[in-house]
Amino acid sequence: MNVAAATPEYICTRIAGELATVGWSVCADFLPPEQIAALAGELRARWVQGEFHQAGVGSGANPHLRQDIRNDRVYWLDDAAQTAAQSPYFIALESLRLALNRQLFLGLFSFEGHMAAYPPGSFYARHLDQFQGVAHRKVSVVLYLNNDWQADDGGQLRLYLQENNAEKYIDVLPCGGTLACFLSDRFYHEVLSATRERLSVTGWFRVRV
Repeated sequence: MNVAAATPEYICTRIAGELATVGWSVCADFLPPEQIAALAGELRARWVQGEFHQAGVGSGANPHLRQDIRNDRVYWLDDAAQTAAQSPYFIALESLRLALNRQLFLGLFSFEGHMAAYPPGSFYARHLDQFQGVAHRKVSVVLYLNNDWQADDGGQLRLYLQENNAEKYIDVLPCGGTLACFLSDRFYHEVLSATRERLSVTGWFRVRV
């Protein structure tokens, strides 16, 4: 399938408009099923090869390992070494980056991200993606790679709509092909534990530092 057809301009425009008005957006079928399957296949192959590592918390070269906060595993992506499975997603992200800059004047310059694997029972406690004093992450972007996900499987992304109100939130099911975007400095969020393996590609659009 042609990548441009998979992620047409109107989808990027809609995401940008929702970020401008409410600060978050959830888009089903951001990539077609065959591209989602290819990414999921690469993720599982890298897992088997031992390329994933325990995720840490905090900024800097040596994040802290805190099993009480998060216990997922990650594999960091390298834009300069894209694989065949990754390339369509990077192309789609570039279209989205340009649309966000065109409509919101955010000055987004680059993307950093990783594949994330949550074994059954794993979670990531409530947190903010923009670290104190480090403001280069502007828009958080999560693409889900899971087949036939049901609400009973758990693993929702819980996005808190008000910083000091734990009752105001939305839950996003991590269904394959769904893209969740939100302003990194505005929305606290968490990943609820799941009863099955949960896979995603998580990242951030950044400004120059």
